[in-house]
Amino acid sequence: MANFPLIMIILSFGSSFIYYDTGMTYDFDYDYDSDFDCRNGYSKIVTTTFSDEFEQIPQVFFTNEKFDQDTAEVEFNLEITTITKTSFTLQISCSVNRVYRLNLKWFAIDDQRIEVLSNFNMENPDDKTFQIKNPNAQTGFVIITSFSYTGPIDFLLSISQITTNSVTVSITKVEGKFTNLRKIGYFVVVGIEEAFINLGLQTTTECFSSGDLAIQPNRWFAISLQGLNYPNDNNLRIKAIHSDTPTTISYTWGTWDQSETPNSHSQIWIAYQFTKIFKPLECFSIRTSRKQVKDLTIFPTFYLEFVQSNQIYTTDGDYEYYVDISNAPFKMGIQITCENGKKIKADFNKCNSCSYQNTHSYTYNCFNQMNYIGFFPVFQQAFPQYNHLKINMQSSSLEIINVVYDQVITEKTIVNIQILDQ
Repeated sequence: MANFPLIMIILSFGSSFIYYDTGMTYDFDYDYDSDFDCRNGYSKIVTTTFSDEFEQIPQVFFTNEKFDQDTAEVEFNLEITTITKTSFTLQISCSVNRVYRLNLKWFAIDDQRIEVLSNFNMENPDDKTFQIKNPNAQTGFVIITSFSYTGPIDFLLSISQITTNSVTVSITKVEGKFTNLRKIGYFVVVGIEEAFINLGLQTTTECFSSGDLAIQPNRWFAISLQGLNYPNDNNLRIKAIHSDTPTTISYTWGTWDQSETPNSHSQIWIAYQFTKIFKPLECFSIRTSRKQVKDLTIFPTFYLEFVQSNQIYTTDGDYEYYVDISNAPFKMGIQITCENGKKIKADFNKCNSCSYQNTHSYTYNCFNQMNYIGFFPVFQQAFPQYNHLKINMQSSSLEIINVVYDQVITEKTIVNIQILDQ
């Protein structure tokens, strides 16, 4: 009998994901879909599939690169209704007169250094403030998605304020025209300083030509419509026509028929890959103290102070705090009552990249002569940034968590103190 070698074949199944994607949607343009007749209660739902699967559900936004709408009065709603790891769904509905053409350029990104906020189909347009997650998202822009009108309109959307936890969008209110703007829809896209290169607001009453713009590596180009001065005497028509080379892009922005629709738009380069990496605070030095207090009952169990701001916590509870960018290095003072028979175990994040000994660790036994323990850590980072902290103070423990917004949101405990039995 012949002997045959045993051959083992091992199949390796790997998985890969995408983290950014972009494309065009022409499904709301009757030149591409002759059945698209958006008026008098018409509605259409379109699902767009990404080029591959995202690891997490991405953030999606779009810009309008072509408008064609009736005069007199138009009311249409446009919104993203669903986003998954593989696709997103758009819905349009038109109740009065006709929307002929909308061409949408969409962007999808799985990165927490950019945050997309949506305000679809807002009735009674007005200034609005949105809460944001990432305290380092200190720049951004606005993109009109839809609008409804009953006559001439003249308005401009802009970001009027950004703080560590909010962004405010303002809208101009031209007397005699603002009441004709019945609805407005828009995105607010905020991000870290590296996220956007804004070439400025372009306001035009005639066809606009961008000239050659040098292509920026690892960035998308977006035309962000922010305002309209529409006299309502012809169809509202705007169209982007692109002429690109390997090193430059250029476009014209205007009508293809009838008179121009005066408008304002920004030219934005949007990063989809970043060089700046955000990491948790690291404790590079710490001072400790031990002393005797005659009457522990007059002191709280934990006394936590953020030194630069003089913010103090002494009662049990969950808190959130944003460390200002100017507080570098960041200093804390933590003092703990330590009754006889108890011990204090404390850990402070020392090194994010160390494989071992990545904390400053202390254990102190408590006795009557040394019943009040103090820790005075100083934290630093590679570059100045705002920091989001979660604080959990309980009767026998104190935990401070640094929430980090990088490609993903992570949480790292930078202070962990426990009161234990000996």
